Amino acid sequence: MVLQRLTGEGFTGKRLARKGLPILAAAALLTTPLAAAAQATASDDAAPAAASSTAHVKVLAAALKNMKDNYKSFANFTPGPADILDYNIGNLWLKGIDGSGTTVAVIEGWDDPNVASFIHTRDLRYGLPDPVIQTIFPSGPLPAQCPPGMVALGSYGSCDAWQGELELDVLTVHLIAPYAKIVISATPADSEITDDAASNVAPPEMMRALEYISTHHVANVMSISDGTGEDTYTFGRAQIHANDPGPLTAAAAGIPVTNATGDCGVVQNLAIASAQCGNTSPGPATATWDDNPWVTAVGGTVPNVSPATGAKLGPDRIWHEGIFSEGAGFSAVYPRPAYQGVVAKVTGSPWRSVPDITMDSQDGTSESAPMVAGVLALATQLNHGRNLGPVNPVLYGLLGPLGSRAGLSDVVSGNNSVIDPGGKVVVQGFTAARGFDVASGWGTVDASKFVPALVAAQASGLGQRASRQAAGNLSQLEHSTRLSTGNIAAGGTSLVSGTGFLPGHPVKLAIDGKAVTTLTATDQGTVSYPVNPVTLGLAAGHHALTLQSMLITTTAGFSSR
Repeated sequence: MVLQRLTGEGFTGKRLARKGLPILAAAALLTTPLAAAAQATASDDAAPAAASSTAHVKVLAAALKNMKDNYKSFANFTPGPADILDYNIGNLWLKGIDGSGTTVAVIEGWDDPNVASFIHTRDLRYGLPDPVIQTIFPSGPLPAQCPPGMVALGSYGSCDAWQGELELDVLTVHLIAPYAKIVISATPADSEITDDAASNVAPPEMMRALEYISTHHVANVMSISDGTGEDTYTFGRAQIHANDPGPLTAAAAGIPVTNATGDCGVVQNLAIASAQCGNTSPGPATATWDDNPWVTAVGGTVPNVSPATGAKLGPDRIWHEGIFSEGAGFSAVYPRPAYQGVVAKVTGSPWRSVPDITMDSQDGTSESAPMVAGVLALATQLNHGRNLGPVNPVLYGLLGPLGSRAGLSDVVSGNNSVIDPGGKVVVQGFTAARGFDVASGWGTVDASKFVPALVAAQASGLGQRASRQAAGNLSQLEHSTRLSTGNIAAGGTSLVSGTGFLPGHPVKLAIDGKAVTTLTATDQGTVSYPVNPVTLGLAAGHHALTLQSMLITTTAGFSSR
């Protein structure tokens, strides 16, 4: 769960080893004809398949002029014109790159029937078009009342608090990609069981939403402004890894997922907290789901622009405001992924490092994650509507080492240490430095360069290979169920064993499509059941067995005689 304030809106929210190409080869890639074509699309007349209409350009040119001419009166709004100017978004708008033809899904814990009105008011301020907004409910209709476990979270994660979060997410995506469609996925906790506190802060239903959106091709990009500390889960690693099918399904479908890293600095809010950063871990910690290597973890910085004109003054700094700061550090669950091998000497750790990249988080990393998603929507449009695939392998293997040539703006100051009111460091965090660092990842973006560079890098095939790898990993999970014997003798029994399920959640066992029983996963996420073909009335021959749960369905075959 992450901080959300909507600064300047007169509104206070209620919560919140390198496998790529060598550097020289990467540089060469960005000077190929394909890269030149991508650059031309962003800097000259865009190709019809990628560009929006002349009418769109006219609307956004006027909005951009309004932002610049009246910047002083807009300076305190975030997200707002400071982001458009700091990240060079307007240069893309003027060339027809505005999110047209793309869809961004924001993953939420509740719905907000007033979101369209909220966005319309902000659009009038700048002269932006109103977006197309659709709400879906992947776990079924919302319950009549907010689940008690969410209510207990108060301003940190109640259903009322989620409405403020949703508004920020939609507002941020829309600001960056004004003509992108936005899908709100409303998926509260406890749809199956009364779950633990961690799963009310970060409901596994949200991972179900990733699966639904991916398999039904609902969106090109997904953004999550949520998560909970790795050490807050009652059942530890088994419970965390049971969420893995969500990011894997998205990656296999080629859909990038951005996730906020949190707002309590180098520590994480505890799941029992009722306010953001009100009750935190005693030492360094990271959170789900940004820790997952298939997710792009987004930290937070502050635009360094003139308060009078919005002109960029220099490198952005790490966001740090009192007790609040971006999450950054090392996972204790996920080992360092292969793509982070290029920065192994910098991190000095065998574990996954977060964040991967940063953007404006003056309203918390709830703002920066959907902001990156908006940038990825622009890149998807430039990529002729084709999904970009998991972006981390490309970010680390190609773009990161090129730095500013690939539109990555270095962040060289600030830290995410926990500091008491007297200025004493209570928990030492990470400090930004030149080049890649744990505090800011690869820094932030100059979108006018980053977007075409990301599209050009698609020619490397890194994203496509990553999607195939994710599909392979997911398939392994789907075929992990085992039987003690696959050829059951007449009158015999075989013990079926499955793993990777959400602890305490129901798992439905079926044979040949017919329901047999519903099991309950153990604290380790396992189930077992004796299969006796005679007792079950099965004819001799081959049979297909399935174990169906919220996030994964596993299959196995056996024969009976």
